[in-house]
Amino acid sequence: MSDLYVYLIRSRNKDNKDFLNFKERIKIILEYKENEDRVIKEFHKFAADGVPGEQTRLYRSVNSRNEEKIREELIIRLLRDKPSMTKLNRTLASVAQQVENRDESKWLFDFDVDDEEKVNDFIDDIYFYSELENHELYKTPHGYAIVVPHKFDIRELMEKWKDYDITLKKDRLLFLDMITKE
Repeated sequence: MSDLYVYLIRSRNKDNKDFLNFKERIKIILEYKENEDRVIKEFHKFAADGVPGEQTRLYRSVNSRNEEKIREELIIRLLRDKPSMTKLNRTLASVAQQVENRDESKWLFDFDVDDEEKVNDFIDDIYFYSELENHELYKTPHGYAIVVPHKFDIRELMEKWKDYDITLKKDRLLFLDMITKE
């Protein structure tokens, strides 16, 4: 299993709607987790290139990517679609993001409730309704992200928590950080 991930640096319209004629900016990077410091430097540079007050977010794919599958699919795409040389990075990123090119099957619960006690209750329920023994917890702008190592039957869990803003995301991006340019 590789530790190759898709990173997304994004300055969203949704976060920057107070700016007249704001243009959303995006940068996608495919990088090994051991080199995440390079991505973070690029994130800071990207944010610094924004306008004062602009918010920029950094995300990482919740699942690592399979290098061999990406390589094969990229070759097929290059031969089939013949993309412009200036679009090679975009093509590579598009291939890497495909669900079938993931190396893991982690799930992410987007827990949009900013309450530490509630998120801990939810995590207890994850363990109650699953055979899972571990999780990862991340703070997000609107609450928390809980990453679990594999799928399980979530029907009872989600029924119990139906009155809360919780979304299951199967191969999505995990929020890591946000910078507001001074």
